[in-house]
Amino acid sequence: MGDFDDILKKKFNQMGIGRQVEAVGVVEQATKEIAKYIPQEDFEVVSFNRGTLKIKVANSVVANEIQLYLNKIKKEISGIKSIRIAN
Repeated sequence: MGDFDDILKKKFNQMGIGRQVEAVGVVEQATKEIAKYIPQEDFEVVSFNRGTLKIKVANSVVANEIQLYLNKIKKEISGIKSIRIAN
């Protein structure tokens, strides 16, 4: 069964699906982590690509609140190199 798993992982990576699956996982993790500090209706984690997490916020106050927790968010979720916030 191990050979099949290896073949499947290799095909996923060749097709770019591996990165997409990882991105979905990071987006879900980030949403849960940020929701610990900020109400979920005030933000949306939009995407994760090449180490950059993109977050859409309701207003500049929420953006500033997220800025306060950037280090905690990066520490809790591996793979995040930078965070971009837009409103």
